[in-house]
Amino acid sequence: MQIDHGSRQPYYAQLVTGIEQDIAHGVLQPGEQLPSVREMARQHLLNPNTVSKAYKQLEAQQIIQTVPGKGTYVQAADSSLLQAELRERFTQIVKLAYQSGVSIAELHDWLDKTGEML
Repeated sequence: MQIDHGSRQPYYAQLVTGIEQDIAHGVLQPGEQLPSVREMARQHLLNPNTVSKAYKQLEAQQIIQTVPGKGTYVQAADSSLLQAELRERFTQIVKLAYQSGVSIAELHDWLDKTGEML
């Protein structure tokens, strides 16, 4: 996971996205411990409050769980929750594509090409 210090996207949001992607790609496994807030901040040259904000958002989404005195861990994925989140994000992307003039046929083509890469 990389933090782009030149990006307009807030650091905490980049961290949230990076952790979500690491989980989705199997880099982080359910039950795996994440670095402490201070360690994650040190690794990515961030303020610990920024990392804490990202961790709190991920906890609210039930992606990670903090066990007091033990650490922060990746939660086992609930497939129905994950599918609902994906459906919501997909709907947002389709709406944005529509507003940008992308046709449904083009979206189908993109999905087919992405599916071929997997």
